[in-house]
Amino acid sequence: MTPAPDAGPDAAEAWDDLLRAEFARAAHDVTPGPAPVAAVVRAGRARRRRRTVALSVLAVLGVSAAVAAGTALTGDPHPAAGLAAPPVLTVTGASSPASPATPTTSASHVTATPSTPSTSSGPSGSQAPRTSATAPRIPTPVRTVAAGERVAAAPGWTVWLTARGKYWKGGEGPEGDMEQFRPVTDGNIDLRSPGVSFQGEGTFRSGLYYGTRDAGGVDLVDAKGRTTTAALLELAGRPGWGVWYAVTPDQSPMAVRLYDRADRLLSELPRL
Repeated sequence: MTPAPDAGPDAAEAWDDLLRAEFARAAHDVTPGPAPVAAVVRAGRARRRRRTVALSVLAVLGVSAAVAAGTALTGDPHPAAGLAAPPVLTVTGASSPASPATPTTSASHVTATPSTPSTSSGPSGSQAPRTSATAPRIPTPVRTVAAGERVAAAPGWTVWLTARGKYWKGGEGPEGDMEQFRPVTDGNIDLRSPGVSFQGEGTFRSGLYYGTRDAGGVDLVDAKGRTTTAALLELAGRPGWGVWYAVTPDQSPMAVRLYDRADRLLSELPRL
């Protein structure tokens, strides 16, 4: 069935058509068998089960190794055993400086000088000063302000500082529009020794803290032990003094305590 050598291109083309026809007839005579779908599915499921078992075994071995390592290092049957939760400091009755309650102004203006803090306990009936044995608090951030910059300390109250001292204004009645001033340059305050002063108009309390460049907080504590943490202001350059202010839950007398950033008591005023 080979074409003659001199048959030409038409004969070669006819020969190709003949071959294609023969191959097509032979292919039509072949009947393929059914695909082994069930066998393929069974094999796939078996492989998946084996893989799952292997991963489970590896996970159990990993946990066992971790427990064994923790026991060897700590001598405890569980690596996390004996770890205490971090202390949580709860402040009762505190008012946030950012959104204080509206202060009242029925109480009279008071100014006081600091006394030397006791190392054993506070004034009779007050909460004992914080010691290093109790959970330390996070130091109060000190806000740096420009000289003469007005700070809205509470609804109706404004506080500002200059190099001469503390200024404030607010409250109801004729004194509400009057500027009040507490100097630091008149010789009545020793900037070399830590101390605090106190001015109270109703529930709005404020004052100076001085004699330290490491102020960590000012607390006001009433006879029931409720603590209000004051906000702190300073001029740039850390002059060694600043202003504190707070709004208290009521007008009851408050002890004022100054702490450094290590939570050590630097100065204390009795309840005023």
